[in-house]
Amino acid sequence: MKKRFFATLAAILTLAMALTACGAPASNSGSNSDPDAAGDPAGNEPTANIAVVFSTLGDLNFNDWCWDGICQARDELGIAFNYVEAATVSEAATQIDAFASDEIYDLIVVIGSDRGDAMEECAASYPDQKFALIDAGVKTDLDNVVGIRADYPQWQFLSGCLAGIATLRPDDFNLANPDNKVGFVGGADTYTSRAGAAGFLAGAKYVNPDVELSYSIVGSYTDPTTAREIALTMFGSGVDVVSVNCGSSANGVMAAAEESNRYFCSTSPALVSETNQMCISITRFDTFVYKAVEMVLNDTWESGTHIYGIADGACEISFDGVNITIPEDIKSTLEDIKGKIVSGEIEFVDEPNNIDAWAQTYQYNA
Repeated sequence: MKKRFFATLAAILTLAMALTACGAPASNSGSNSDPDAAGDPAGNEPTANIAVVFSTLGDLNFNDWCWDGICQARDELGIAFNYVEAATVSEAATQIDAFASDEIYDLIVVIGSDRGDAMEECAASYPDQKFALIDAGVKTDLDNVVGIRADYPQWQFLSGCLAGIATLRPDDFNLANPDNKVGFVGGADTYTSRAGAAGFLAGAKYVNPDVELSYSIVGSYTDPTTAREIALTMFGSGVDVVSVNCGSSANGVMAAAEESNRYFCSTSPALVSETNQMCISITRFDTFVYKAVEMVLNDTWESGTHIYGIADGACEISFDGVNITIPEDIKSTLEDIKGKIVSGEIEFVDEPNNIDAWAQTYQYNA
């Protein structure tokens, strides 16, 4: 594989100049791959050749985080990478198979939980090709496949705690109303969306047992129009805070929060409302991509699913760019809850339908 890689790479590099910066490119919507997205400007031989299958770059969210991760691997680890954008699962399946059939890549990185089945089917046909799925676990026991994901409920649990407190304190959060409601908008009916929603909504319930919860699915990670309509309905019913896990559809939820004069929680520092942002639920997807590359370079490949949470520094709540004031006593409460999570005192629920039963056991006590 290595000999063919270097011969092919030499031909590839004659097609275009290597990129020297790593800002996210404009969306390419499944067009031809750009083989020169990584190459060492100094002309050094790459340490590995990586292929990446994105969905839609320029989403100011998940895909762009992953782009930062592969660019970091290029800059710090000396890899070269080729990438494509595949907006649909069927397009992704075609692109994954095309990369695998080239037989020149040390690793194929697939971005997005909805592409897992397509990746695993391809991996079974190419046992000598390593594959990494970002943002999902894997179902297969194949030795050439890893899945790297967050502990999804932990991802947004602290943000949910903040929302659950804020909806009870209109004196501190002047966009809140007396209805005591929070909501969540997911992209697709996948485990990723459901578990992220469960974390946020359970967090609200953990600190506020009487809070009313709303949960809805857009049906797409790239449909901000529908997401906006769903969020407007939630806000219209009295919901104070809506959080998301819906890719670029989150732009629609943010717009609805601004129109309704209510609060919005995002999952990306690049998507922050100037007026209505409560917090940012961060998962370090860039780190997940980087870790996958490191496994190949350091010969530490371990197949199966790798899960990282708050204790690993992979999930956190951020107030960067947030213009509202979070009272110090609430920040202290969030730190206390974080300590309980790190110590293992809290077990998490990963399905929204199970939150009420979970809340019978888990309620916050300072």
